[in-house]
Amino acid sequence: MTGTEIYKRTPAYEKQAREIKLHAPHWKLLLAYDGQRSLSEVAMSAETSFADALPLTQKFLDQDWIEEMPITLDQYLKRTGAVDISSVTAVLPPTVLHEPPKAASAAPTPPPPLPIPAQPPLVKPEAPFVLTPPAQPTVAKTGPRVMKLSAVVDFITSIVGNISIGQLLVYRVFLRVPPELLTAEEIASVYLVNDSSLIQSEKLQRAIADAVNAVTKRALPDSVFAPA
Repeated sequence: MTGTEIYKRTPAYEKQAREIKLHAPHWKLLLAYDGQRSLSEVAMSAETSFADALPLTQKFLDQDWIEEMPITLDQYLKRTGAVDISSVTAVLPPTVLHEPPKAASAAPTPPPPLPIPAQPPLVKPEAPFVLTPPAQPTVAKTGPRVMKLSAVVDFITSIVGNISIGQLLVYRVFLRVPPELLTAEEIASVYLVNDSSLIQSEKLQRAIADAVNAVTKRALPDSVFAPA
């Protein structure tokens, strides 16, 4: 299941409805199948995570309480916003989070510096003989880790394995991140493919990690950070 399937309740369900016993959240999901909305939309309306909705949907299918409604290609493209790749190659648009700040008016270009006249070479006096003490070994300082935004996006979309739902999940995650932290790092959009943004701020890194955990119930892996 990809989340784009559309299900409706069957006549078998109507006959057995008064005898079926389910937990209240499961009833909420079962009654949401209306033959109009996709599986991902039904899960959101029933306040059920997509991961929990998948096995319940399969259970309802096995009991013959719901059935899938086939749709045409045009209906599929219209509902998902996907592009027919058989006729055109498209690049997914970025998920816009905040409007980028207006660019300041360009400062006037300063005049080129005046050339410095060549000076005659100076005769360097011989330096006195000085014993140089042995160099002390330097200790490498460990700086703050740098988070790769593309790795964060890849991790979020890999949880559901579907581009359309993954884009929605990325949007929900970054809506939880304080906008002032994003604008401080000059991040106004998040691209689903090859986003080159690097996050230096530890505050923003923590905010993104907290948002991912709140929405997906997963912790960010160390692979989202650039090698030291």
